[in-house]
This record gives sequence, structure tokens and C-alpha cells, in this order.
Amino acid sequence: MAEEPPTSSAIVRTAWLYGVHGRSFVRTMIDLESRHDTLDVVGDQRGQPTWSADVAARLVDLGPHPGRGASAVFHAAGWGATSRYVSAREGFAGLGADPDRVRPVSSGAFPRPVHRPGYSALAHGRRQELGLPPLRDWRSVLHEAFPLIRKESPS
Repeated sequence: MAEEPPTSSAIVRTAWLYGVHGRSFVRTMIDLESRHDTLDVVGDQRGQPTWSADVAARLVDLGPHPGRGASAVFHAAGWGATSRYVSAREGFAGLGADPDRVRPVSSGAFPRPVHRPGYSALAHGRRQELGLPPLRDWRSVLHEAFPLIRKESPS
């Protein structure tokens, strides 16, 4: 006899995702640090840098558990919000480079085909309602992830 299909589902949204492999803002900053004396980085957009390994680890929380079977949208994003400018400064510090080499600029300095919001942080309320653990703080995770990403970055 065939099993019943699941009666619940989860949609997971994330933001400012980066990992060891693939393109990301973090990898771009690592690559540009060695090629430029200074870098202009957008300082008027705030979001949540999110380590892909943390998202993967938290996806298992959404599996079938008693009382957690309702369909829902979940946010899986790093705890806390920051600007790309501040996260780039953290990255430079992680590389042993002078963070003052990173200069803030407005979004207008980098015109994009699609408008990016000034504040795109995602709320964690649904996870909290179900007693699911949050993802870790973006700053501490960035410092943990940086050596792994740097090791895999082309020089």
C-alpha cells in the first residue's frame, strides 16, 4: 500500500547567501581585497549575511515533528542585520587587511537593473513560534566561514 503524501510543506526564504563555493558578495570581497587599494561598498542597504552551511543545518528542523506539521513560510537568515559596507569591513579584518580601505557609498553608485530595498532583513517569528533554533549571528559566522572561503578562492 502506498504511503499518504505529506499534508504539510515548508517554503524557506533566505537572504544574502554565501558559501565556500559559487559566487557571493563575500567571495567577491576576498578576491577584490588583493587587487585594489580601496573598495567602494554600498552602505545604505541592510540585510542578513547568511552562511549556506547554517541554512542546510537548520533545514532538518523543518522535517516532520509532532506539532510542527503545518504548512508555512520560514525565514532562514543569519541573526542580526548589517550593511554590505560593514560586512566588507569585517571581511577585510578577517583577511588581516585594513578595514579602513573599505569606503561607504550610496546604492546610486552601483546602478542595478532591479531596485534593491534599503532594508531586507527577514523576521524570525515563525521559527520562534515553533521553538526552532535561530541561525547564528552573521558576524561570528562570517569569521568562522572566512578561512574556508579564502582557502577555496582563486588567487
